[in-house]
Formats: sequence, structure tokens, C-alpha cells
Amino acid sequence: MKELKFSTQNRPTVQQKRRRKGADVMVEGIENQIALINDPTFKIERYRYVNHEDEHGNVIKKKKLVAAKPREWFWKNDSDIWQVEMRYGSSFVFEVEPGKPSIECGSNKQDIVEVLETIKKMIIAGKLDKQIADCKDRARRRVK
Repeated sequence: MKELKFSTQNRPTVQQKRRRKGADVMVEGIENQIALINDPTFKIERYRYVNHEDEHGNVIKKKKLVAAKPREWFWKNDSDIWQVEMRYGSSFVFEVEPGKPSIECGSNKQDIVEVLETIKKMIIAGKLDKQIADCKDRARRRVK
């Protein structure tokens, strides 16, 4: 007869399995920004809830897949230098260095791509895990 090995682990819930890692959220956002710089008509597909009337005239919300342009993280300042403000998800500013929300890139859009690629490499290497965890925690507090 085989010896039983007991464990303290629980099976992860569907919600836990579906939840993306913070680094994945940031990398996806960076890739979307790079695609937007290289192609100004770039769009991403996302789900939106729209009001819809059923046959009885009741208004219900329906989930609909739409193509939308991502919000730009970059802009030109008064000195004609491109700035980039990293975002976690759609609304939380991601500060690579605390107290400094934006990064100076240079005078053309290719400089922005280089900065974003550098940040992406830092995220993949795990150098920004603490900042991502802080930003993810702020986002989680807002949801509750």
C-alpha cells in the first residue's frame, strides 16, 4: 500500500488563475505604446459594456468587443522634448523612481521607443518588482 503525502495547498480559484501578474500588465502596456508609436492607427480589442434594450423595453448591459486606440503615455513638453509617463493598467501612474512620475526621452519618437524597451527589459529582469507590487496594491485598494 502506498504512503499518503498530505499537503497544505488549496486548489486555486478560477479568479486567481485568471488574474495576470503585474509585470505582464506592464509589459503589455509598453508593447501597446510601442505599437502605437510605430503605427498611429493601432487599436486594441477590449470589452465594453453597452446599454441594450430587450424585447420588453428593459435596459440591460451587454458585453461587446470593440477596437479602441490605447491612451498615449507620451507627450511633448515646452522644450520640445518627449516625456513618457508609465501607467499600470489604464489609470495608475507607475513611478520607476519614487517621486518622479515621468521620464525624459528625447527629441523624436524613436527615443520614446528606446526608453520603453529599456524599461521593459528592467521589468523582465525583475528589477522593478517592488514598484510594480506597490502600484498593483494601490490599484487593488481602489477596487475594493
